[in-house]
Amino acid sequence: MSEQVVTTVNDELATLLIPMNGKQLVVPNVTVAEIIPYIEPSTEQSDLPTWFLGNINWRGIEVPVVSFEAINEEPFVSQSANRRIAVLNALVDGEKLPFCGLIAESVPRLMRIQPNDIVNEDVETGPAELGHVLVHGEQAVIPNVDYIQEQVLALQ
Repeated sequence: MSEQVVTTVNDELATLLIPMNGKQLVVPNVTVAEIIPYIEPSTEQSDLPTWFLGNINWRGIEVPVVSFEAINEEPFVSQSANRRIAVLNALVDGEKLPFCGLIAESVPRLMRIQPNDIVNEDVETGPAELGHVLVHGEQAVIPNVDYIQEQVLALQ
């Protein structure tokens, strides 16, 4: 991830486990600005990649919304009535892209972890993944938020 200050208490990191289709992402909670109810993104262009779902208006700001699964070159079909949008803070270029949204299948969970709570798994990663880990025995994916935001910026 980019140079971002992550606050820890006694080496404990507050994270969010964000449910996706068939997996969950683990991110520091400071990466997420807000979890909001699902809003149908809108787009005026038709020649966009399938992972780009359009924009939403959040707090008066146009926020691009991305399918993590699709940008990671996986099938994406979300029919969950509990869908949410995780609005992520900018990590790459805050002036051009202050926020970016990811579709979540339901409400994320807060989890406090310590370095010894994470076990790296030797699993092949997709382009939007930094790695696969076990967090308190639960499988999770560390997303490559820089990559996702760089792909969105390339569309502008």
